[in-house]
Amino acid sequence: MPEFQIACPQNLADAITEASRLQGEVLFVNGGTDLILELRSGQKKADWLIDLSQVPELQSLPTLENGMLKLRSGVTFTRLSTDPLVRKHARCLAHAGEQMGSAQIRNRATLGGNIASASPAGDSLPALAALEAEVTIEGSEGARTLTVAEMLAAKEKTLKARELVTEILIPLAEQGIERRSTFTKIGSRTQVSIARLNLAAVMELEHGVIRKMRLAVGAIGKAPLRLYEFEKEWEGKAVKAESAGKIAGEIAGTLAEFLTKTVDQAIPGRHSQAYKRQAVQALAFDVVAELFPEQGLGQGGGGNGGR
Repeated sequence: MPEFQIACPQNLADAITEASRLQGEVLFVNGGTDLILELRSGQKKADWLIDLSQVPELQSLPTLENGMLKLRSGVTFTRLSTDPLVRKHARCLAHAGEQMGSAQIRNRATLGGNIASASPAGDSLPALAALEAEVTIEGSEGARTLTVAEMLAAKEKTLKARELVTEILIPLAEQGIERRSTFTKIGSRTQVSIARLNLAAVMELEHGVIRKMRLAVGAIGKAPLRLYEFEKEWEGKAVKAESAGKIAGEIAGTLAEFLTKTVDQAIPGRHSQAYKRQAVQALAFDVVAELFPEQGLGQGGGGNGGR
């Protein structure tokens, strides 16, 4: 491990001030599950690490404010998976938390760190994209807010030097709208390696009509891909009790076909293409089975504990 010094600010303002005044390469660390490995391997170097684990503003519990579910960047994946507000309003993110790594990693890894790392296989990113979340970034030049879609679309690194993610805002469903969401993945049988494929879906219903459909698939490109064309095809469709099973089956079949084409376009000729184009079909049925639990569409069986 290369040598570095550590600063331990006690609040967010001090963390930003410290980052601006320190000389050399400065990196922020909270859970450190990715960063410490990168430092050990030489992938990253630092003269200073700023420890955010004692900054109270980044560790507070999820809250509801102004029509948003507000998450601080220091929330762990264990907290995400169990918090009642997250499970009610952003269930796919809770499911992503449940399925990330080992118990030890979930207890340390933070949502802000997962976003900052921007791994193509990061489990939180498809869920946040499907939820149309916004991310607040702060630094010495002030604060700015980007949607997750904007962050994922950026060709250059979104976080500038000495900036950090401070909060994540997820829009709540409007009154009278039923939101269903889920997340599933395929990884190793040990459940501690990164995802080979992951998929998040959000569906909102009003009086039996699909008002919103949002899906994002990860681990087939540099960033999760939103399935915009598929979403448009199903928005506005009626899902009546007598036809729900038929609609769910059609959605599952269409999604499986659409995801297969998406894999072919994203990784043509790659050695994993044949495997992923088959595996992603199982994810499609797993996800739709969770969006329509009353229909019993359990045809997938391909996920790491599909939710």
